[in-house]
Amino acid sequence: MRLTLKTLSIIFSYPSEDLEELVRNREVVKPLLIGEDGEAAALIMEFLEKLDLERADEEYVAVFEMPPKCSIYAHTYLLKGKEDMVGQLLLEVKSHYKAKQLDMPVDREIPTYLPAMLEYLALVYDEDPKAARRFAKKYLQPWVGELASCLEKNRSLWSLPAKALKRVVDKIAEGRGP
Repeated sequence: MRLTLKTLSIIFSYPSEDLEELVRNREVVKPLLIGEDGEAAALIMEFLEKLDLERADEEYVAVFEMPPKCSIYAHTYLLKGKEDMVGQLLLEVKSHYKAKQLDMPVDREIPTYLPAMLEYLALVYDEDPKAARRFAKKYLQPWVGELASCLEKNRSLWSLPAKALKRVVDKIAEGRGP
C-alpha cells in the first residue's frame, strides 16, 4: 500500500513536477500499483490518463479552493460544529508525526492536510501496521467517503483517486493488507 498512498499524496497535493513525473511514468508505476490493489490502481490510472497537465492547477484550485469546494483538510469534516477543537486535533495529529520522528511536511502545512496524512501513513504502513490501522481508522476513514462524494457531485476528475483513496483507507483501517 505504500506506493499507492505515496501516489495519492502526490495526486491530492497542489499540481507540481511530482505530478507531471507521475503522469509521464504512469506505465512504469502501473504494475506496482496493481500489485498493491488492482481496483485502486485502475482508478488512479484512469485519473492519470485523463488529467490535462496544462489545466491541472486551474482545476485543482476550482475544486479544492473555490466554492463550492471539497476540502482536503480532515478537520473540516471531523470537527463540523466543533470548530473550537481544531487546535487540539491539529496538535494530536502532529504528535503522531513527531512520535515516529518522521520528516513530515507539517511545518509547511496544517497537519490535517490530506497529502501530509497520506505521507505519514505511507511511511508508517510497513514499519508499524497497527499504528497505520489506528491512524487510518481515527483520522481518515470517517471522512474520505464524504470527500469522494463531494468530488463526484462536482463532477471532478479527482473523484477517481478519491474513490481509490476510500478503498485503500478502508482496507488499512480494517486491517486488510495488499
